[in-house]
Amino acid sequence: MDTRIILGAATVAIIAVVFVIATMPSSGLIKSLVPQGPNVPTSLTAVSTDIKPLSITYNGTSVVSSSERNATLQTNFYITNPNTTTVILEAINYDISADGTVIGYGQIGSRYEGSWESSYYYPLIEGTSSNIGNSTTIENTGNYPAIWSALEKGTAKITISGTAYYATKTAFNGNDFTQDFNFTQ
Repeated sequence: MDTRIILGAATVAIIAVVFVIATMPSSGLIKSLVPQGPNVPTSLTAVSTDIKPLSITYNGTSVVSSSERNATLQTNFYITNPNTTTVILEAINYDISADGTVIGYGQIGSRYEGSWESSYYYPLIEGTSSNIGNSTTIENTGNYPAIWSALEKGTAKITISGTAYYATKTAFNGNDFTQDFNFTQ
C-alpha cells in the first residue's frame, strides 16, 4: 500500500481528534459558537453559559420539639438560581452548632451517583427560587448540659455551616459545582 495514503489517513484522523477535543464543552470554543436567545434548546444553553453561584439564604432554624433525650430541629433555606439554564441542586450538607459547639448535622437531597432514579435532587429552573427545608433529630449526649438547656429554652445561638452541591447535566456535558455557606441565627 502507498505510504502517502497511510500518511494522509493518519493526518485526517489527527485533525479530526483535535477538532473534537477543541469543540468539547470544557474547551470554551463551543460557548463562542452557540448563539444565545430564547429559541436555543436548554441543553445547548447549559453548555454555552457560564454558571453563576446559587443564591443561598438562610430562613432560620427552629426547635420543633425537645425532651431530655433528643430534639427535632427544622432548618429552612431559600435557594435562587440566577442562571439562564436549569441547575440541579443535588444536596445540601450542613453542621448545626449551638453556642459554638457542633451538636448535629443535616442533609437535604443526595449526591448524583450514576442514576437519576436513585438520587433525591431539586431541579431549579432558570431564574426561579425554592424554599427547601429539612427536619433533623439530634441526641442529647449529656456532655453539654448548659447548651442543651439553652436549646430547649430557645435561647441558643444556632450556626448552620455547610456546602451546597449543584450541577448542570445535559446531553453534551455535566459540570459539578459547590458552594460553601455559614449562617448564624
